[in-house]
Amino acid sequence: MKQLSLFFAFLVIISCGGSDDTVTPIINPPTTQLDMATVDANVSDFMATYNIPGASLAISKNGKLVYVKGYGKANLTSGDAVTTAHRFRLASVSKTYTGIAIMKLIQDGQFTLESKVFGPSGVLGNDYGTLPYNTNLQNMTVKHLLQHTSGSWGAASGGDVIDQNPNYTYKQLFDWILDTRPNPNTPGTTYDYTNVGYSLLGRIIEKKSGKSYINYIKEDILAPIGVTTTDIAGKTLADQKPNEVTYYGQGNDSPFAYTIAFPRRDADGGLIATATDVLKLITATDGFATRPDMLSQATITSFTTPSAANTGYANGIGIWSAENVWYNYGSLPGTRTGFMRHNNGMCVALLLNSRVNPSANENPFVFDMQDLMLDLVKNANYNWQNIDQF
Repeated sequence: MKQLSLFFAFLVIISCGGSDDTVTPIINPPTTQLDMATVDANVSDFMATYNIPGASLAISKNGKLVYVKGYGKANLTSGDAVTTAHRFRLASVSKTYTGIAIMKLIQDGQFTLESKVFGPSGVLGNDYGTLPYNTNLQNMTVKHLLQHTSGSWGAASGGDVIDQNPNYTYKQLFDWILDTRPNPNTPGTTYDYTNVGYSLLGRIIEKKSGKSYINYIKEDILAPIGVTTTDIAGKTLADQKPNEVTYYGQGNDSPFAYTIAFPRRDADGGLIATATDVLKLITATDGFATRPDMLSQATITSFTTPSAANTGYANGIGIWSAENVWYNYGSLPGTRTGFMRHNNGMCVALLLNSRVNPSANENPFVFDMQDLMLDLVKNANYNWQNIDQF
């Protein structure tokens, strides 16, 4: 009874305070990012080991952007530091954007994964090349292009010729490819990575959406999730976009950082973006309930289902089942990029403005970057703040 009397006395005191009383404010969780020394040291050590001038890192947990930071230099001549607003070439990470765009058009009823690409019933019809088409071309489907199982235009099937005839229009390029390049393998039987297939997917996006590739990506994929800074890369240093880093080749790579056939290489490797905006897209298609997805669960399942020819690659995204990870990597002269999405709700994007020369032994560099990202999504010892910087 005594305890009850004290309780009511306490209520009277707090309800009848005079006008001079102050109310203690509710303390909200911190909204300012605090540096994490271990994370920063690991990124900086990796960059120093492989002579990487600049990097951008973004990390999300359960749909919240919990860490974002720039490291090193965006431009060695000016000394400008990388900020979180700097844009990097995505290289083949662009293929994930293309895959998502194709899946969105499929979800919208424009065609299916099994739709033929060429011929009278094909999505591209007879737009390119000279009739009659051979059997392998006639049997090629949208899924075959997405999964690199078209049987054509890869290193093992006649060579990837995406950079040849750089002054050709798309029409000229694909007329030439269909008329002169072999189609040796039955579609669906062999995994053979090819940029040509993803460039063709870009043309499918244009034909079915009625927009240019980049406008469909900007307006129909990215604008609804609040991304406004993604664009197509320029070819030369003079074509550099605002807030875009400078790219630095190493060794034999050095002469080629500004000779790639942009903007023609749009759908296979031509996008630029910030690390934050990469994660905005990934967390909007990750299948988790923490942020709304632009694709249905059934479409995401199709998007991430690999082929029989390569169980490690689906429709514009890698599948690393042993590590419970979806991922993609990109690599061009002066560029190395990657992202990972783990089943535990963690995602990471890491963008660099240089790479180790592939003609040297690049494997330690490639695997160390992979391990760095894997640690960031798997390591339970990192105490990520409960903040959201999206």
